[in-house]
Amino acid sequence: MLVKGIGLDSSARFAFQSHAHSDHFVSGETIFATKATKFLTHLRKGGFYREIEFGKTFYIGEFKAKLYPAGHMLGSAGIKLWLDNGTLFYTGDTKWFKLRTAEKSRFPRVNFLIIEATFGVPSFTFPIPREAEKKLVAFVEEALDRGKSPTIYVNQMGKAQEVMKILDLHGITVKPSREILKVARIYSKFGVRFGNVEPDGDVILRSYRSPPVKNSLNPWEITVSGFGRLKLSNHADFWELMRIVEKVNPERIFTVYGFASEFARILRGLGYNALEISPKQNLVL
Repeated sequence: MLVKGIGLDSSARFAFQSHAHSDHFVSGETIFATKATKFLTHLRKGGFYREIEFGKTFYIGEFKAKLYPAGHMLGSAGIKLWLDNGTLFYTGDTKWFKLRTAEKSRFPRVNFLIIEATFGVPSFTFPIPREAEKKLVAFVEEALDRGKSPTIYVNQMGKAQEVMKILDLHGITVKPSREILKVARIYSKFGVRFGNVEPDGDVILRSYRSPPVKNSLNPWEITVSGFGRLKLSNHADFWELMRIVEKVNPERIFTVYGFASEFARILRGLGYNALEISPKQNLVL
């Protein structure tokens, strides 16, 4: 969306890109993002990126700004803007709980909050990451004990590297697809290293968009996602979103993506001044 002419995960002359997933790619004269987001994005698209460090004040157009870790994947960021009529924070895709391969999220207090609502209804309640990890490792170890080769379907950028790191910590080798390995090499440049990649690794890692190796009912194939069978999500679930709202304590809230309408309605019922907005909207505060 656009705020005061600034693109927030939207194309504009001055645009902010929160992270490197393709549905958040933007174009612009200058694209503001973290260094990790720039490197990861350049695996798929070009563009002139100005690298911004977390916590450093800078100017985007005529407005002062600062980036905060979003916790969604390596380099993901939210942005705080100092506007004429108050401060605003846009979360981008975000996560409250710390993941293995992403920076721990931080959330400033502001007047206006734009928050993602991908899982913005109470039915989306996920285990905390460490509990989900236990389920993942148990699935893999059971398959290996039975002499099977488990196949894990994941988003090739972000989630795949999270799974790789978890399995690495448990001494389990992996055989990732070429695309997943390309992303992992970028992660390694930023200090997230993997010592478990082998040509004949114990676990096959494939993009969740790949066709199943055998069939979708194979008990040793699993999708790891907030929407998958194993709920290891790099998005905040409903209760994490509520924690973020309480932490930021804004005067007005704008919900975007996913269950934006439902989440805004729930927030209004709790006494918040909340409104659903479109990702393509020109937001007037």
